[in-house]
Amino acid sequence: MAFNVKKCFIMRVTHVRNPKMFNYKLGERILEETKQHPYLGVTISNNLSWSTHINKATSAANRSLGFIRRNLYSCPKPLKQTAYMSLVRPLLEYSNSVWDPHQKEYINKLEKIQKRAARFTTNTYDKTTSITKLIKELEWDTLQNRRTANRLVILHKARQGLLALPVVNSLKPNLRQSRHTHPEAYQIITSNKNCHKFSYLPRTVTDWNKLPYPITQIQDSASFKAAVLQHLRED
Repeated sequence: MAFNVKKCFIMRVTHVRNPKMFNYKLGERILEETKQHPYLGVTISNNLSWSTHINKATSAANRSLGFIRRNLYSCPKPLKQTAYMSLVRPLLEYSNSVWDPHQKEYINKLEKIQKRAARFTTNTYDKTTSITKLIKELEWDTLQNRRTANRLVILHKARQGLLALPVVNSLKPNLRQSRHTHPEAYQIITSNKNCHKFSYLPRTVTDWNKLPYPITQIQDSASFKAAVLQHLRED
């Protein structure tokens, strides 16, 4: 199998201020260095920040929302809702368990698109109407809650052997029980860098430990996700 050298790049991921620099060659060509590059639909950056990916996702979602607003403005509410959930929301949720942001700036940037979609769906544009109330009436979960639920579902499936996530086997049970933990809790994964602290496993373990014990005992994945979303709504 031959590689197209023009489409091959190198990316250095390091926190060292003065890293050692080397040239890498494929055949006779020195590979070009890049600071960010898409991989399986997710843009990875050399500083391990997801800002570039989130900006691209929100831009694509805004374009898609603008398209359906221009073409479906006179359609009934159910059709508008279906269009949003089929054409816009998937752009905001693709692989979101990987890049789920913790910064308010990006959380709000993502939620803003759903708020615009809620006004479009209900045809409510006056500024006196509560957008939170509109979303509750539509029975939409916040995108943040949906991302949290998706991360927990992946861990839930991995615990049952339904998903190949070998790193789960390295998690250690929390032997120090308290009223704030449950028997299925894990030891918290400590981190010195935010890029690791808020990555999938450390963050999801923390969220798992906060779940009520009865929810952790649910076996069916769909029922587990529904219970998690209900818990997050009430939290």
